[in-house]
Formats: sequence, C-alpha cells, structure tokens
Amino acid sequence: MIKEHGDLFSDSQCKVCSAVLISESQKLTHYQSKKHANKVRRYLCIQNDMEPTFKKFKSPSSDTVNTDRSKVCHVCNMTFSSAVVAESHYQGKVHAKNLRLKTIASQTAAPPPAQPKKKTVDETSGNSDNPDRFCSICQASFNNPLMAQQHYVGKKHKKQMTKLKLMETYGPSTTPASTVKGYPCTLCNIELNSVEQYQAHISGAKHKNQYDLLNR
Repeated sequence: MIKEHGDLFSDSQCKVCSAVLISESQKLTHYQSKKHANKVRRYLCIQNDMEPTFKKFKSPSSDTVNTDRSKVCHVCNMTFSSAVVAESHYQGKVHAKNLRLKTIASQTAAPPPAQPKKKTVDETSGNSDNPDRFCSICQASFNNPLMAQQHYVGKKHKKQMTKLKLMETYGPSTTPASTVKGYPCTLCNIELNSVEQYQAHISGAKHKNQYDLLNR
C-alpha cells in the first residue's frame, strides 16, 4: 500500500492522516493501526466515487479548481492541511448547513420578476375610437376583435343599448350619471330596476296622469 501510494505515504509522513512519523517504530505502529486503515479506506472510497466525474467533466482549469478546493472552502472560509481533511469537511454537517444558508441568501437577494407594463392613459384613449378595442357605451376594453364581438351580442351590452334608447325617447335623467344604476323616470321622479319595470311604468296610469298634468 505504501509503495503503491508513495505520494501519500512515506517513512516520515502520512498525508492521509496528517501524521508526522519520527521513528521507525512510530511508522510501523501508525501504518498498522485501525485508525489509519479506516482513514485510508474512506479516502480511497471518496477518490473512487469522484474519479469518473472528474474524468468526464475535466476541463483545462479543473486541476487548479480541484487543488484550490482541497486547500480552502470559500463557503465556510476554512483551510485544510490535506485533501482528505478537505473531503471530510465537505461531507460534514457544518459545510452542508453553510451551503444551504448561502443558497437561500442568494435566492432572497434575486430581483423580483418584472411586472407587466400597465397601459397608459394615452394608450387607452387611443382605443376609444376603435369598436374592436373599446365599447364607449359599456366602458369596456377588448384584447381582440373576437372578444369585442362576444361583448356586443351579450346581455350586458344589449341592456345598456335598451337603456340608452329609452333615455333618448323619454328624456335624460336629472340624476348625475355616476350615481344612476337603474332606469329613472324624471317625469315621476322615480327609478326602476329593470327595462321591464320601466316599460310597465310608462304604460301605467300613474305615469300617464303625471304626463297629462304637465301638458295641460
């Protein structure tokens, strides 16, 4: 094992365990210990797991990045004495926690998505003359001609048209337009809730009597 990994194990130093070996007896004791065997086994497992990824994605600068990673952790601001110590740190809870906090912080600092641009007053007023874009009677705007066509054949628009015709026939209301919700009869000074009620009222005796009184 020592001969196969001469870059890691020598007579004076074990780089896997970061141990300095002063004497021959100390060297034998260390290399034969369970602690050393466990660390070597872990180191080799880590290297075997990482090797295919390094080979597959290796770039011209990968050696520099890998060397830097084995010496310093920029997330936790820590330095290491060996690659094994570095990998032990990267597998630990402290690094995982700091990495998660950093990810959350970067997501929080991200700018919010751009809000859709609101139409200006000029854009809205520019569509008021186009019936495919705006209905001046109902004060409704459309995104396309199909929406406009569906509006014009709908109940809301027909109701407003009937109301408009009735106002033209029987006179405008003295009530401000912003407060009118029903169908006012200015002659009798009352307001009806629907077209049917309005038509029934103007055909009734009370309205006719009021009309006759004013025209005598």
